[in-house]
Amino acid sequence: MIIAIDYGNNKCGYAIGNNFISKSGTVKTKDIMKIISNTKKIVMGIPLSMSGNYSTQSLKVLTFANKLVEKGYDVFLIDERLTTKMASSFGIKDDDAFSARQIFMDFVQNPSVAQKFRKEKFLNLDLREENVLFYEVPPSKKIKADALTKDYSIAFLHLSIGNFTYSNPDTLDKKYNIVITKKEFEKNGKNFLKSGGKIILV
Repeated sequence: MIIAIDYGNNKCGYAIGNNFISKSGTVKTKDIMKIISNTKKIVMGIPLSMSGNYSTQSLKVLTFANKLVEKGYDVFLIDERLTTKMASSFGIKDDDAFSARQIFMDFVQNPSVAQKFRKEKFLNLDLREENVLFYEVPPSKKIKADALTKDYSIAFLHLSIGNFTYSNPDTLDKKYNIVITKKEFEKNGKNFLKSGGKIILV
């Protein structure tokens, strides 16, 4: 059984089924756990800004996703802008149940569009340097920095400690003294360095 959720501050749209939707509707956010209790697989839409970056609402959704994972649920996240465009094309405004149904269908038809949310750990790293970018790696609580990641699980940690976090690299228009990343991202990471800057691999 799968439940898709369009998460909101006051209410949530939901759609439940296996390969097809058997039930959908809207419920107050405080009551959403009553709907969720009968399933282990949850798909949520994550709202990004028009520029493709994370927003305050993104953090709220990711925080809820994190709580669900802690309770033992499998949680998958889909870029909600896809469902918003679909609703607009049908002339539908603010229909949470419609968005949840669309999230459900997107996931069933192509599960690869979703990211599975997982528990990431903070890095144990300390620097005295300022002007630092974490690129596709988790943060360190000891370093105040910017972050660039398309990984929602990593983004959650950065957003939760107040790091300004980008998802869309095209909107990142500054260079950094230090870029912290993994070996597989080293080449691209150099694009964000100032002249004389350095890469730290973790």
